[in-house]
Amino acid sequence: MWPRRRPSKRGLRVQAYGSLILAGLLSVAWVMGSRQAAAEMSAPPAGTGGATSAHGVVRAQAPDSSAPPNQISGGFPASALSSGPAPSLPFANGYSYAPGGRRDPFAVMLPRGGEPKEDLRNLPPLQRVSLSELSLIGIIWGGFGYTAMVQTSDGKGYTVRPGTRLGSNSGVADSITTSAIVIHERLTDVYGNKQTREIVMRLHPKESQE
Repeated sequence: MWPRRRPSKRGLRVQAYGSLILAGLLSVAWVMGSRQAAAEMSAPPAGTGGATSAHGVVRAQAPDSSAPPNQISGGFPASALSSGPAPSLPFANGYSYAPGGRRDPFAVMLPRGGEPKEDLRNLPPLQRVSLSELSLIGIIWGGFGYTAMVQTSDGKGYTVRPGTRLGSNSGVADSITTSAIVIHERLTDVYGNKQTREIVMRLHPKESQE
C-alpha cells in the first residue's frame, strides 16, 4: 500500500479562507431576509390609508378635508340622516274603504231577533220570569184606579199598576180592568223590525174559556 500524503500548510490556509467567506455570505443573507420579513409584517394593510414610521408604528390618516360638506364618511349624503318628517307614501293619500255590502268587522255581534238582554240578577222579580209563569189572582179598586195582584210559580204575590214592567220580554201593564190586565210587549223580529204584541191576562181564565 502507498503511504497517505499529508496536506501542505498552503492548502490548509486556502480551505480556512473559503470556509470563512462562505460563513460570511450566509450571515449576510440571513440578516437581509430577516429585515425584509420584518418590513412586510409592519407594513399597513392595503387600502387603510395609514403611514408607517421608522419604528414600524402605523399612523392613522387624517380625514380628507377636500370632501364636500354635504357628504359624510362612506359616500352617503348628509340629508339621509336628517330628522325631518318622513315623506308621505303616495298610496296612503285619498284612500277610502268601500264595504260593498260586507259586514262591519267592528260592529257588535248581537243575537238575531232582538237586543242583548240585561242580566236577570239586576232586574226586579216580575221581570225575571215569563208571563206564562204569572197568574192574576185579584183586582182591587182604590183611589188611584185599579190595582192587580199577580202570583209567581213559587207562590209569591206582587202588586201591579198601569206602567209596571213584568215578564222577561220587557212587557208593560198598559191598562187594568175589573177582570184582566192588558200587557204590551215590544219585540224585534228576525228582520230587525220592532213590533208590539198585546197579551191579556184574565182574572178567571177558565170562566172566560167557557
